[in-house]
Amino acid sequence: MVGDPFWSNIFKREQSEEDALYEILTQIPIFQDFSQREFNKIQGILHRRSWGTGEAIVQEGNPGFGMYIILSGDVDIVHQVEDGSMQKLAQLGAGDFFGEQALLDESPRTAAAIAASPCKAIGFFRPDLLEVIESNPRLGLKIVMRLSQMISVRLRHTNRLLKEAREQNAQQT
Repeated sequence: MVGDPFWSNIFKREQSEEDALYEILTQIPIFQDFSQREFNKIQGILHRRSWGTGEAIVQEGNPGFGMYIILSGDVDIVHQVEDGSMQKLAQLGAGDFFGEQALLDESPRTAAAIAASPCKAIGFFRPDLLEVIESNPRLGLKIVMRLSQMISVRLRHTNRLLKEAREQNAQQT
């Protein structure tokens, strides 16, 4: 079987896909500095999925169950405003991620994520994280600590933006 070009091509393709996935994930703060061995331990719990243009990946108001890492395509993050229209908050692309807070709690989503083009992403879900914490506490702690650091950075950034908006509002009144 090793000398068979058909089989060697399949195994080579699977290995290159694994290598590409490892490269993408190590750019995400939660998985940053993961060794190949640690990556191999979580690889089986990562869920691959595809969406067509216009399909909802997550819906605003629904409980959050996990985060998504975009492999290809574009995703619009949108929020429904009081008049019922949708306000685009951001557009994310390959290598971006969203929904990480859902790994810590199952609070309702504060925005929707809609595929702006055909999209492929990896889902990492709270029940899987809890299983990692139980089966491999050291790895689970590493993930949770990275997640906490990342959310802390985003909260500081949001606080800075809120402060700037308040200062700008005070100057205008």
